[in-house]
Amino acid sequence: MASPTKTILFNLSPYIIIYTDFSIERLSGEDVVDPGLDPATGVSSKDVVINPSTGLYARLYLPINPSSSSSNDQKLPLLVYYHGGAFAIESPKSPKYHNYLNSLSSKAHMAVVSVGYCLAPDNHHPIAYEDSWEALQWAVGGGNNSEPWLLDHVDPSRLFLAGDSSGANICHNLAMRDQRVINIEGVAIMHPYFLLTGARPFESGELLVLELFWKFIYPTSKGLEDPSIDPLAKGAQSLKDLACNRVLVCQAELDFLHDQGKTYYNGLKQSGWVGTSPPKFFETPGEGHVFYLDNPKSEKAKELMETVVDFLNYK
Repeated sequence: MASPTKTILFNLSPYIIIYTDFSIERLSGEDVVDPGLDPATGVSSKDVVINPSTGLYARLYLPINPSSSSSNDQKLPLLVYYHGGAFAIESPKSPKYHNYLNSLSSKAHMAVVSVGYCLAPDNHHPIAYEDSWEALQWAVGGGNNSEPWLLDHVDPSRLFLAGDSSGANICHNLAMRDQRVINIEGVAIMHPYFLLTGARPFESGELLVLELFWKFIYPTSKGLEDPSIDPLAKGAQSLKDLACNRVLVCQAELDFLHDQGKTYYNGLKQSGWVGTSPPKFFETPGEGHVFYLDNPKSEKAKELMETVVDFLNYK
C-alpha cells in the first residue's frame, strides 16, 4: 500500500512504486526461498558470496549425480543466469526463479550460477552490468573462485548465458564486451527488456514513463538512445560483434515488449553476425511477458522449456 505521507512519482504496480523523494516500495519479488535439495528434480542448490564488500552473491545449482571426474569431457556445462525485474526487483532467492532453475538444471543436466546483482535504485546502473560481469568472471574461474562445486563438477569452456527481461538485457550487454578471455558458447535471450529504435509501439505517455524510469535507474545514461537499452541506436556497437557461437531469442505474442525482441532478432540477422548456426527465434502465442515463470506447469511453459533445453543441448 502506498505511503499516505509521500507523493508518488511513478506507480508501476504491481511491481514497484517510486516516490518523489526517490525512495521506492517494491510490491513484488520480495519473497524468498532457501536453497537445498529439491526432491522433485534431485537438484541441489546453495548460496555463495562472490564479493563480500558489495554483497554480490550467486545461487548455485547442481543436478543429480554430477561428475567429479578430472576430465572436462565428463564434467557439466555451465549456465550463468540473470534474473529479470526491470533491474529493480526480484533475486535468485525468489521462489519462481528458484523453481525454474531447479527444473532447467535437471532437464538440461547443467550446473547453473544464478547471479544476485545489486538492484536499482539503491545502487544506480550500471552496477547491474558490473556485478554481472564480475560474477561471470568468477563463475569461469577468475578472481578468487575456489568454489568446489564449480571446480569439481564444471567445465567452464562449455559456457552459456541466459536471462529474462532485464536479465536478457544483461546477457546481451555482457556478450558485447571483449571476450578474449571468456568464450561463450550460446546466449538465450528471453522476453528481453530493450527499447529499440524502430520498435517502440507505445503510446506517447507510456514511452515517457519508460524513458523517465530508465533515467531513474541509470541517471548517467544517454536516455533511450543509450546502447545498453537500445542496441540499434545510432553509434551503437554493431550486433555482429555479439561474442558467442549461438543465439536463441524467445518472445511471447502478448508481451508488451514483443516488438523489441523481434526487432532485436531481425537486427542480429541483418548485422552480419556469424555463429556456428543462424540465430533462432521462438514465439509463444497467446501469452504475455515471462508467463512461464508465473505459470510453469502450463503446456506452453513446458514447450518453451523444451526449446531452451534443446538449445542448451545443441539440438
